[in-house]
Amino acid sequence: MRIDFRQITNNDLEFLWKLHNLALKDYVAQTWDWDEDWQRLDFTEKFNPADGKIIVGGGVDAGFWRTIERETETLLVSIRILPEFQNRGIGTKIIKNLLNESKNPVRLQVLKVNPARRLYEKLGFEIFDETETHFKMIRRRD
Repeated sequence: MRIDFRQITNNDLEFLWKLHNLALKDYVAQTWDWDEDWQRLDFTEKFNPADGKIIVGGGVDAGFWRTIERETETLLVSIRILPEFQNRGIGTKIIKNLLNESKNPVRLQVLKVNPARRLYEKLGFEIFDETETHFKMIRRRD
């Protein structure tokens, strides 16, 4: 499947809210609690079209990802794929490309209850710290 990216626009707010729900609701509910009103308000307040890219798979919006480049590291802030596009190698392909292109170590954090941790470990990320709710992971440069 061909993977492309496009810039987020204000018109993507509802798509990204749906994606946020599908990707994180169960894990947030297991970790804290899911308050729909609070989640929606927080999501809307933090929405910034300049942040990240829409993942387009086969011509259809399939997900979202966001990174932050710092002087000494690259942060993979978020990667979310719609369920119907999961297990097709899209996330793996995007992360491998990021690892190949980044001059610095790549760092992320993942909720402890989120099985995406296994993918990150398979791609060479290691846990370097943790909080009560998250694992902090890093993939160092070879």
